[in-house]
Amino acid sequence: MRPYIFVFVFLFSIGIMACSTTNTIQKNDISSADSSINVIKRTPSVSNKRLDRTDLSELFWVRQDSAKMQFTQPDVNFMTGMIGHHAQALIMSSMASVNNASPSIVILTKRIINAQKDEIGIMQRWLHERNQSVPQIIIDGLQLIIKPGNEPSLVFDSAQVAHAVKHFNKHGSYMDITHYQLMHGNDMNHEGMDHSKMGHSEGEMNHENMDHADMQDHSGMPGMLTQDQLEELALAKGTEFDRLFLTYMIQHHTGAIIMVKDLVETDGAAQELQIGELAGEINVDQKTEIERMRLMLMEVVGLND
Repeated sequence: MRPYIFVFVFLFSIGIMACSTTNTIQKNDISSADSSINVIKRTPSVSNKRLDRTDLSELFWVRQDSAKMQFTQPDVNFMTGMIGHHAQALIMSSMASVNNASPSIVILTKRIINAQKDEIGIMQRWLHERNQSVPQIIIDGLQLIIKPGNEPSLVFDSAQVAHAVKHFNKHGSYMDITHYQLMHGNDMNHEGMDHSKMGHSEGEMNHENMDHADMQDHSGMPGMLTQDQLEELALAKGTEFDRLFLTYMIQHHTGAIIMVKDLVETDGAAQELQIGELAGEINVDQKTEIERMRLMLMEVVGLND
C-alpha cells in the first residue's frame, strides 16, 4: 500500500504546483493587459480616430486641391498645344465619310474622333480648373481657329466638315458654318461659343470681323499638317485617300508622341497626377495606333502595286 500512497502524494503535489504556476501566469497576463489598456487610455492617438464621411470628403478635396497646385508652365503649354493638335485630327478624320474611304479607315476615323473629342474636353477642363487661359476651338470646314478664353468650348460637327470638303471639291472654295446652318439647321455641337462674333458671311469664309490679334498659332507644333496638305487630303478619293490619310495621320500621331517626350524630359513637368496620367495615355494610344496604321498602309500600298 505504501508505494501507492507515495505515488498519490507525489502526483497531488505536482498538481498543486501546476495550478499555482498557471494562476500566477494568468494574473501576470491580466496585469500586463490591464497595464496596456491603461497606457492606451492615457495616450490617445489621432491615428486611432475613426474618420466619418465628412472628414474623408474634406481630406479628399484637400489632396485634390494640393495636387492641382503642382502644375508648371510647361504643363500648361503642353495642354494648350495638344488641344489644337487634337483638333486638327478631327478635321482630317471627318473627311473619310465623303472621300470614299475603305470601311476599315472609316472605323478608324470614328475611333479617332471620339477619343480626341474626349481628350480635348479633359484638357480644357484641366486648364479651366487651374485658372489658366483655355483655347476655344472653332472648326469651320477645313479651317482650324483657336482663340484664348475662360471656359471650355469646342465648335465641331463632323458632318459640317464633310459637307465643306464636298463643297471644296466641287467649287474650289470652303462652305462656312453659317451657310451650312442655313442649309441644314442650327444643330451643330456648340459648347459655350458665341457665333455672333465669328464674322461669317453667307457662302464663303469671311473672318474679317474676327479678332485675329489674340488667335493662337498652332502651325509650328510637331506633326501638324499645313493647309496645303489638308487640301490635298480633301481632294483625294478612294484608295488614294486611304494612303494619304494613313501617311499624314502617322505623321500627326508621331508629332503628339514628340510633344509628350518633350514634356516628360522637362525638369519639374508632368509631376501632377492628372497630367502625368493623360500624357502617358496619349503616348501609349498614339503608339498603338501608329503600329496599326502602318500595317493598314502596307495593305493599301500592296493593293496599288
